[in-house]
This record gives sequence, structure tokens and C-alpha cells, in this order.
Amino acid sequence: MIKNERSYRYTFLGLIAWVSICLLTAGWAPLESSHVRLLSFAGLFGLIAAVGLSEVLESQSRIRFAKLMASSTTDPLTGIRNRRFLDDEIERRLAQLRRQGTTVSLLMIDVDHFKHLNDMHGHLAGDATLRNLARLLDFTLRDVDLLTRYGGEEFVAVLPGTDLHHARFAAERIRLAIEQTQVRFEGKEIVVTISVGVTEASPTDAPESLLNRADRALYDAKKAGRNRSCFRGFGEPEPLKDLHYPASEPVLV
Repeated sequence: MIKNERSYRYTFLGLIAWVSICLLTAGWAPLESSHVRLLSFAGLFGLIAAVGLSEVLESQSRIRFAKLMASSTTDPLTGIRNRRFLDDEIERRLAQLRRQGTTVSLLMIDVDHFKHLNDMHGHLAGDATLRNLARLLDFTLRDVDLLTRYGGEEFVAVLPGTDLHHARFAAERIRLAIEQTQVRFEGKEIVVTISVGVTEASPTDAPESLLNRADRALYDAKKAGRNRSCFRGFGEPEPLKDLHYPASEPVLV
């Protein structure tokens, strides 16, 4: 539809330019007449207008294309990046790792007992919880980190320049921040916790293997009792010990 609309616009511009050239040519005919000269001025004005209008339309097309691309890589519920953007980012970071040896780690985050939350408080409360979590996670992570909605109640954070050791502590920092937060919805105070799977990328990783390892670490955290973070290094066949610090009293936000 956008392509057809653009085609119509440029066809119209071409018609204006053609008519303008005809008028301009007629205006320069060897006839001493004010009407003929008027035709030349009209043709010249038409050409200038066509050029200016083409620049405006091209600028509008670029803006619309940028907005379209942004909307296709943005999760409509939370306003953060979506799975499509995540896939491209992981590809880029892995290529950078292989070229330059830079480190990158992944956090796979899942809301504990989210189905129970929806059943008890309703899907609107679940949506509000996901929006609040996205804001809090984004605030807790660094500016250089990328937070994405992986699907459903799962989020994935890409931590560039971060090894496994520091990624583990980043996971605990955000886990504790969520644990200490209550979401208000229609007078209700909803307490949620998260489980986090942590892993670091290796030069031999493909996006699928990196995500799969983070997912297995998340499964370890779920299996160990939830509300905790577990990590797996590349080449680790068994789950490693989880980090789990004592919880403090929740605070309202």
C-alpha cells in the first residue's frame, strides 16, 4: 500500500514537471506576446514547485520508513524492543565477539507464577505488571544494555562488555529490585518475583546455542525454587550453583 501511494505521488510529480516544461518551452517561442511570456513564468514556477515537492515527499517517506521499522521491532505492550530486534542484536554482538574478542552476556528473565497472577487478578493486571517490570528492569540495567521482550512473560537482556562473573551480579541486582517492588493496580498491591538464567557468549556460539544455554540456566533457577538466578558457562554440561541472597522487605513504587 505504501509502495503504491509513493508511486502515485511520483506520477503526479512527473505530470507537473512535464506540463511545466511544455509551458516553459511555449513561453520561449519567438512570439512577442505577454501571454506567451506568462506561460514561461508559469512553467518555471511549476518546475521549481515540483522539485521542492519531491524533496518534501522524499523526506516524509524516509520518516515513515523509520517509524515503520521502529514499530516492527518494538513490543506494543511494554514499549521495549521485541524478539526480532533481539535476534539482530545477538547476531551483531557475536560477530563483534569473533572479530574483536569483546565479551557479551545474556540474562533470560521469567516472571514467577505469572499464570497464577493472571488467574487471580485478571489479564489487565498481568499486562500492567509486565509494563511495570519492563520499566523497572530497563531502569536497573545500564544504558548500554539492551532489554527485550522475548515473549509472554519472558524478557532477555543483552549485556555487552560483561563477562559471566559480572553478569551474575547484574542478575541478582535486578532480581532483588523486582523482589522489593509491589505493583499497584486498581487499588491492589501485586508482589512478583523473577527467575533469571545467566550465560556468557563464546566465539563458537550461534544465536540459537546462546539463547538455549540461557534458557537452560533459567530452567535451573525454576527447578531450584524460583526467585533466584542460576548461571551456565559455555561448555558446562551441568547446572552451576545459583546465587540467592536473603530477601529484604518489599517497598512500594
